[in-house]
This record gives sequence, structure tokens and C-alpha cells, in this order.
Amino acid sequence: MSVTVPAIGAAVLGGGVALFWVWTSLVFLRRARPARVHRAGRVALILPLAGAPSGLPALLRALAAQSLPPARLIVATEEGDGAAAAAARAVPLPFPVEVVTAPRAAHRGQKCSNLLAGLARLAPEDRVAVLLDADIRPQPWWLSTLASPAIEGTADLVSGYRWLRPGRSPVSQLVALHDRAFAVLPRADWMPVAWGGSLALGPAALAGGAAGAALERTLSDDLSLARMAARRGLRLLIRRILLLPTPLDGTAAAQLRFLVRQHRIVHLHVPVLWWMGAATGHLGLGLWVALAALMPAALLFPAGCGALRWAVNDRIGRRVGAPDPPGTRAAQLLLSVTPLPDLLNVALAWASLFPGQITWRHVTYRVSGPDSVRVLRRAAP
Repeated sequence: MSVTVPAIGAAVLGGGVALFWVWTSLVFLRRARPARVHRAGRVALILPLAGAPSGLPALLRALAAQSLPPARLIVATEEGDGAAAAAARAVPLPFPVEVVTAPRAAHRGQKCSNLLAGLARLAPEDRVAVLLDADIRPQPWWLSTLASPAIEGTADLVSGYRWLRPGRSPVSQLVALHDRAFAVLPRADWMPVAWGGSLALGPAALAGGAAGAALERTLSDDLSLARMAARRGLRLLIRRILLLPTPLDGTAAAQLRFLVRQHRIVHLHVPVLWWMGAATGHLGLGLWVALAALMPAALLFPAGCGALRWAVNDRIGRRVGAPDPPGTRAAQLLLSVTPLPDLLNVALAWASLFPGQITWRHVTYRVSGPDSVRVLRRAAP
């Protein structure tokens, strides 16, 4: 009895978690609708850039094809990063491009330092600024959908999220599956989060240097800006349709380090979200273990929930203009009906339990709090 009761409890709780993940995907699919309102206006783009990523030309061409043409692009590079400056000028664009240099950060993230340099170059007529990452591949309607609420004044910060496009390796497929699960999570007003890879700042967020002040002594640009918005009573809008196709490049080890870094940052800035993720991972894995011990035939339940989640997420990818190729669809389905996603979630929770040291690209930081950051060492960009 002492063994069976905990196993039954784990099965019940884990079953609830499995159904919760299905519900989140279904709700997201129902609410992810194309934008009805598109406004014309002046929008300046700020792109923090390190090195010369291979996908940068594809991003620049996608920016040139936007239905809402950007007014200009400000590329913010680190001091001494000549490769980034040269890469930013490699593709001719139909709008002005300005390259600015940021000092090497000592007590904040280097990305934040680059963004501060870009924000400092905004002119009074740049009433809306959009921060973006170099690895996204935005759809032609991305900028209009993102910036319109800020242009018309119905929101002060507008954000979306990435939709990872995995490579062929099993690790890449698993990393993408894990990140997509969090991409479709419900957003709660009491837990403000944003994503810096696609973030519009309206006049209220830029007024008085509010956005810049939020980046002065922090590692995470997006979560710090979301916290600033909550503190100032600004309106933060997450547009579900704005899932940006983002290729998942690099080695398997680099992709896993990326996930660990993300979880450590979330643990620092939004601990309640981190604990929720850790709990669902442990409960989900507990379901597989409990059913294997009690009733192996019942393993069809978590496998079926995983298959249903895959089917809904597959439709979400198609709706946002990022359908998976056949090989990826098959790999995502196969992984979804196994305990591997829950096992990865558990491993990430333990790997990010003590987030005191974080490596982000070429810089390693000592972090003792959301606003307490110190650079330990850096390599070449």
C-alpha cells in the first residue's frame, strides 16, 4: 500500500498536467488570429548584433519585404566587433542603416549595453521602436502586426515569441519541442513576461528614458522591460499570432546550453514561472513512471495526450506561416509520445536550480539578482 498510494497520486497529478498541456495548445490555437488592424507609422528598428551570424542576410532581406516599411535600422554592436559592423552593411536595404558601437559591459548584459547604445540614437520623431534578434525570420506582416497597437496607442509594449525550427538531430528536435510548449503557454497579467526577439516600445515606454533605465544593471533585456512596464502601469500586449520562425542552429551541446541559460534567467527574473515549469516536468515524468509500475497499458494515455498536443501545435505552426517539413513533423510526433520531453524538463530544472553563473554567447556573468550583474570573463565576439 505504501508504494501504491504514492504511485496512484503521481498518476493522478501527472494526468492533470498532461491534460493541462493539451488545453494550453488548444486555447492558443483558438486565440492566435491574424491582426485586424494595421496602422501606418514611423517605426525604428534596433538590432543588437554580435559577430556575423550566417542567417543575417536572410533577416535583412525579410526586413526589406515588410508590409510596413521600417523608417530605419539601428544596428548596435560591441566595441571592437568589426565583423558585426561589416555584416550589417553587406545587404543593400531600401531604408537607412546606422551602425552604433556600445562599450564593453561590466555590470550588465552585453546585449543590454548594445540596446542602450541603440536607444540613445533614437530621434524625437521615432515614436515607436522595435527591438529584434538576429536569428528570427519574420513573416512579411510581422512588423505591422507588432507595431500597430503601439502606433495607435492601444498598448505600450507589444511582444510575441519565437517558433524554433529544428535541424535534423534528435537533440535539436527535442529542444524545439520543449521550447514550443512554452511558446503556447497562457499569459497572465500578474506575471508579466515579454520576449526581446520581437518587442515594440511605444511612446510611454520610451518617455523619460524608461526603457533605457530598465536595462542599466540587468542581464535580461526583455524580462526587465516587462517588469518595468508592470511597475509603471504600462500596457503590455502579447500577440499570439506573432510566433517568429527561428532556425535552431549550432551543435547539440550549444542548443542544450541555450535552454539551460534561458531557464536560469527565468529563475532569476520570474521564479514563479520557473517553479511552475519544474513542477510540471516532475509531475509529467512521474506519470510515466507511475503508470509503468501500476498499469503499463495505461501508458497510452500520456502518449495520446502528447500526440494530441503535437497535432494542435502542428496547426499552430501552419497558422503562423511556419509549417514543418515532413521529416520534422515525424520527429516531433515520435518525441511527443515518449517521456523524453518531461525528462528534459526535469533535467533543465535541476541544471538551473542555482543560477549564479550564466554564459551568454561570448560573455560569462556572475548574477546574484535581477539587478546585480558582474562580467567574469569574455571571449572574442
